[in-house]
Amino acid sequence: MTPSAVHYYFPGREALLDALIVDGWDTLAVALRACYEQTRPLPAHERWIAVTRAHRSWALEHPSEYLLLYGHNGLRVTPSGDPGVQKAMSKVVAVLFTMMRDALAAGEIDAERLQTATPAHLRQQLADWRETTDEMAGLPDGALVACLIGYTQLHGAITLELVGRIPPQLQPTALFDLQMAHISGSLNAPPSPW
Repeated sequence: MTPSAVHYYFPGREALLDALIVDGWDTLAVALRACYEQTRPLPAHERWIAVTRAHRSWALEHPSEYLLLYGHNGLRVTPSGDPGVQKAMSKVVAVLFTMMRDALAAGEIDAERLQTATPAHLRQQLADWRETTDEMAGLPDGALVACLIGYTQLHGAITLELVGRIPPQLQPTALFDLQMAHISGSLNAPPSPW
């Protein structure tokens, strides 16, 4: 295909980027959902490690797409108004919310401690966000904070690796696994005293 032929299928650069982003979100969501379903019998914290490994594997196999999705190069710091982009992204985020529900049900997340530590103005923002996102319905503020902490640390770790900012002396896989285990452990509810 010649560069000019692209314009036959897409009216402009934004529409082309939207199509690439939707395709990226969709394929990432399929990979994450498949891993989640395969690891359903595992405890929630082990499932978290498995699904985040799947997320990293997808990113390493599709580095350009991953960096486009998460706006590393500034192409898409602000998402377009295309509802298809938001819908595709929500499929990926839905897996995270599903894992959070599992962790809450298993008593593995200290949502109460996290909620207490969350400033009132941020809790209000979470409440406003919850009203606009079906996947978040019923999740308490502490669980949403846990999701955001996990989400930002997951993507920070992956992005640093993709852009070559991990010290070359370190083995990235072992470091990533340690980071994901630390996230899970830091969000855990304290064990019962008896």
